[in-house]
Amino acid sequence: MTTKTMLLASAAAVYLGYRLFQNMRTKAGTGSLVKQLKKDPAVGEAFADSLDISVQRTDIKNPDVATALQPYLAMTKNGLGDFIIKHIQQLDNGGYLFVTTTDYTEAIKAGRRTVESAEVHNLNFVLKTDIDKNQYVVYSDLYTDLADKNLRVDFAKALFELIQG
Repeated sequence: MTTKTMLLASAAAVYLGYRLFQNMRTKAGTGSLVKQLKKDPAVGEAFADSLDISVQRTDIKNPDVATALQPYLAMTKNGLGDFIIKHIQQLDNGGYLFVTTTDYTEAIKAGRRTVESAEVHNLNFVLKTDIDKNQYVVYSDLYTDLADKNLRVDFAKALFELIQG
């Protein structure tokens, strides 16, 4: 093994260790957030207000959102596309707050070897109805990179598909 290959392999191992630590931290933070939201719904209301960046819109074809989301509200179902819904809360304004996690797998090349590493993302969303435009709108917070942005759009698409039938 050459020195360059050993250095690349060592760097990849350090990165994977860091990624593992970050994933555990993300999961613990998400669990803590869910615990707070379950304990006090007012926290969810305030948190939902902070999610104010529009991710995607769609025209309303099915106005019965509550029926489509009922299995998730009852927590008998938690998977939506590639996302795991950790918490859902109906808001006082008729919207819904979603706390989700998802894995994003990235290939890391070290010399001739390629190692796949999964990064856990905690993404939070609010579904609102824009009565004036007759549209559903998914809001979230600011994305950090292109993968993060694409994951947010993927969730919005999966949610619209679920509620529109």
